[in-house]
Order: sequence, then C-alpha cells, then structure tokens
Amino acid sequence: MCEDEVAHRLATADLELVGRFADASNATLLVRLLDRDARSIEELADSLGREPELDDLPADGLAVYKPLRGETPLWDFPDHTLHLREVAAYELSRALGWDLVPVTVRRVDAPLGVGSLQRFVPHDLTEHYFTLLERAAPAVVEQLVEMVVFDLVANNADRKGGHVLLEHTGAPDADDGRIRLIDHGVTFHAEPKLRTVGWHFAGQPLPERLRPDLARVAGELHTGLGEVLGALLSSRELDALRERIEAAVELDRLPDPVGPRPTPWPLL
Repeated sequence: MCEDEVAHRLATADLELVGRFADASNATLLVRLLDRDARSIEELADSLGREPELDDLPADGLAVYKPLRGETPLWDFPDHTLHLREVAAYELSRALGWDLVPVTVRRVDAPLGVGSLQRFVPHDLTEHYFTLLERAAPAVVEQLVEMVVFDLVANNADRKGGHVLLEHTGAPDADDGRIRLIDHGVTFHAEPKLRTVGWHFAGQPLPERLRPDLARVAGELHTGLGEVLGALLSSRELDALRERIEAAVELDRLPDPVGPRPTPWPLL
C-alpha cells in the first residue's frame, strides 16, 4: 500500500482505543482502524474465547495515537505543539525521500481529541540503534547515516536508541530490513538542540548520494513544502529549518557533538 493510501486510512478510518504504551513520557496510545474490521475489542474477545493479544490484531490495522491533551508541558518547547512536530517530521522525511519516518497525520476526530496518528510499525523488539550499529550490516548502516543527517536538519532533541526500529518486512535476513524512526515530539526548535545517540558517525564524510536530496528540499521549503510545514511549525522554526538544510548541503563531514548535553538520557 502506498503512503497516500495509508495516510487516507489514518485520516478517515473510525478508531478504537486498544491500550497505552506505559513507558512513554507523553500519552502514547495504540488504536485500531475499524475500516476493514468493524468488530469491537469485546467482539474479538468473544470470537477468540480470550482477550486479544497484539499478534491477534493485523499490524496494518493499528496506529499510534498521541493526543494533544496527553502532552507533558516542557520548559523549552511551546505547549500543545508536540503532536504537530510528529507530523512535521514525517513530512520532512517524505520530502527527502529517505523513507525513515512512518506515515503520520494530524487527526481532529480522534477518541481523545486532536493529536497525531502514525502507522504502527511491526518490529523486532530485540533490535534498536545499538544492536543495529554493532551488527553493522551495510544496508542498515546506510540508513543509520540517513538518520544522523535527518536528525541534524530536524534538530532532534531526543534521539534515543529505542526510537530506532527494525521493521518486519518479510525479508529472510534481518540485515535487509528497513529502519523506522519514531518519537519526534521534540524536534524543529529554532535554537540548536541536537541530542542523539548517533555520534558514532561524527567526522565521517557526508554521503554524496544525500546531498541532492538536501538541496532539492532546501528549494522546496520556499514553495509547497514550506506551506505544509508552515501549518505545523512557527515561522521562526521554519526559517531555522531552512538554514540547517542549506548548511547541511555544504557539509563535508558529519558534525561532532556540541553543547553540555549532546546525548539523551536514558540512552534507550
């Protein structure tokens, strides 16, 4: 299914709350899309003869919902904007063409009100940034470098290792899998905030294959993409994003850590 079709489902399907991710600092909820199976959880339980487990629910019928009303206020980010930054991260990822952030939309008519809704990623629970880095499969490492550049231009203030998922793609070898990046509520600040586990790549050359994408998006920020992101970010944040991407186009090497707290805590 193409991204536009996934986005349409996320934007229009009726939703049912399934559960909550207990370790998230902001309200992060699992929901079902009811457009292909309108049975309630109670009806599913009756048909199964037990409470449904995650494996009983088709992954393409699940989404991760982050309602505005569940956002924890932060001293350095404007209130009520974290869900908008989740959507902005997807729009930037899509524009770059690197296929990193799962499809994410803004929903108004959701169970707990307005919030972001992101395609659920079926993934290997034992894998994260550090395991993928240690195994060093070339195809996956290329994607991790894309992550580093993406976080640089998005000014990600909290790239933990657990925010890097290895999606189940059906490939026989996990090293051929796709990484997906999640949790982008603290991105796009106008001031430098980069905090990431990805400093292992500091000092390495910027891959030439990424430079044309960055240059193209720098131009698109003055036209249609700028209008899309302008509805999600402040004008100051959008200006800072343009400056970061234009600077990234000219980079010879990936930057070194800066500031007093360049890594997140906890790391996972």
